[in-house]
Amino acid sequence: MSKLRSIQASRSVSLAALLGVFWVPGALLGCGSPAPPVTPAAAPIVSAAPVSKEEPPDLSPVPTPPELFALARFKKPQTAIETVGAWAHFPFKLRDVLPAEMKGLESVVAWDAPLEAAMALDPLGEGKVPEPLAVVSIGLTSLDGALEFARAKGQSVRRVRAGVFRVGDSDDLSCAIGASIGATPARLVCGHRAHDVDGLLNYATRGLPNEPLPNLDFQIELRLETVKKKYEAELGSARLLTGFLLRQVQVDNPRFDRALSDVAYTLVDETTAFVHDLDKVRLDANIDTQKNLTNVRFDLKFAGQKSWLVQASSETLARVEPPPDLFWQLPADSTAASFGVGWNPGRLKPIGRTLADLLDGYLESEKMPSALRDQASHAIEALFDVNTKQVRAQGELTEIPPDPLLAADYRVFGWQLAAVEGDPKPMFALFDGLTSALGSRDLARLLKQQLGVEPALLPKFSAHGVSVKGFKPGAKAYRVDIPVELFSKFAKNQLNLPPAPVAPVAKGKAKPVAKAVPLTLIVAYDGERTWVGASPDEKAALKRLESLKDPKAALLRTREGLDALKNTPRAAGGFMTLARFGGQLAAMGRDGDGSKLVTALPHHGETPILFSYDLNSSGPEITTGFSVPRAAIEDLGALVPVLALMAGKHGSILAQ
Repeated sequence: MSKLRSIQASRSVSLAALLGVFWVPGALLGCGSPAPPVTPAAAPIVSAAPVSKEEPPDLSPVPTPPELFALARFKKPQTAIETVGAWAHFPFKLRDVLPAEMKGLESVVAWDAPLEAAMALDPLGEGKVPEPLAVVSIGLTSLDGALEFARAKGQSVRRVRAGVFRVGDSDDLSCAIGASIGATPARLVCGHRAHDVDGLLNYATRGLPNEPLPNLDFQIELRLETVKKKYEAELGSARLLTGFLLRQVQVDNPRFDRALSDVAYTLVDETTAFVHDLDKVRLDANIDTQKNLTNVRFDLKFAGQKSWLVQASSETLARVEPPPDLFWQLPADSTAASFGVGWNPGRLKPIGRTLADLLDGYLESEKMPSALRDQASHAIEALFDVNTKQVRAQGELTEIPPDPLLAADYRVFGWQLAAVEGDPKPMFALFDGLTSALGSRDLARLLKQQLGVEPALLPKFSAHGVSVKGFKPGAKAYRVDIPVELFSKFAKNQLNLPPAPVAPVAKGKAKPVAKAVPLTLIVAYDGERTWVGASPDEKAALKRLESLKDPKAALLRTREGLDALKNTPRAAGGFMTLARFGGQLAAMGRDGDGSKLVTALPHHGETPILFSYDLNSSGPEITTGFSVPRAAIEDLGALVPVLALMAGKHGSILAQ
């Protein structure tokens, strides 16, 4: 595992290097140390023979290196960036942001030619985990023009061979300009080592530009087969390291140690199997100017089915369907909503049993009474026995209390709804078990012993019956109250809150407005399905549940912008809006400024951003997609200066 961490660290260095040279047009100006002003009479450093008289460069195609494992291609950078910038009302062009000393680049860089990057294992690298090769390649309008620009800026230009020139002499960045095939006659290729450029220059100029460019504006692809073959032995040693680590955390309790061993080895085996199954990872983006959409897709392509996750996903293929009618019956003012077909029934039960055994073994080692152990382990098993085919929705609360801590609580959580098919017994078993176990005095004693937390500071758990109009009798509310003192210790540094106000009472006395931060979950059954409503405001949760049975209530089916979800079978999907995050942002502000964030946006943050989770039997393949409308990007563009204004005005967490 240490070797794997070394691999990751090595890749991080290379990736950081790629990011550092991603705007490598400046390399034509700054590959070397700043040069003294060049007088008109000074002769530039030139190659032995004029470029125009050189023999023709080698432009024969180069195959893909077998060590290649990562590619990035930006099809038309200028068009894509300026299109999204225009949507966000950022009135600038790429060329406008160039400093005065780099204006000459306007005619040298092919701004709308593909911008490309590549990473490959180093076949000549030293050590057990050599740093990979990594370069970025930018199209140029002219080989001679680029060389002339570099010379004019005082950069060294050294001929390597016909049509290939080394530019600059920096220790941190190595660049070469070479004749190229494809969309441009030449390319600037840079890496943070000369060794990187030497290893991938031919492919960057005579291989990658010749490969088919997907009908996408942007794509990053990881090809993992080469890496897995290279480091197969390191992957196989993960179990040995796990055995060593287990010996450090065992507590000499046979039940706990055995359960811990089962969990640890299962996680290692699952991770190893997942890596072996995984073949390719892709991130794609495309701008559809006809539909005013930006589509983003994250794709996992598998070549095997040994891991639990891949097997379970493959089984889910038979359950894929369009959004259920229940999804369209959710409240129309939801700021986010989703549906999912879930795992096959019983798929999660073995996980629940194993974790319950682990918890039971630990509580036994701490000499906790059997009643607490049974409550806790049964609650864990119930959690993994809940029907995972669900619909969900959430939204904002309109009535916010004056106390700043309570107001933050209300804004962050808002109201939330979830529904599953079937009777409420599994849900009651889950929450009854959690309430009993988490509210146990024995657990409080253990926490004081292990963490030094006084029982008076621990959250208080309770349950009581409620009546929900339109639902069957027997609904139940579960409440947790977090003492302000405990909450403040963990949250005060995260939320920029002023001192809590006090409310005047008789004879000039004063008392704090809030002593605890609440959260209530209500479980109710309508005869066909079980609903769970959650909110810091119990009345608001009840009201939302009851609105589901109100024939006059506006439903999600009437909301615009969701048509693309209606007929396509998916494993999961839904939408979210910027208003979904308005409460969290508002909780960070002061004096009510945060509440103005969403209303200040051109479209009030209400435009649905669609997302989907799709499965394909080929491989199989798992794809997560997002469709971001132009209106949402316009809101994002307006949000940036508002956040900057808030940060500058109040010095809130947004500025930290």
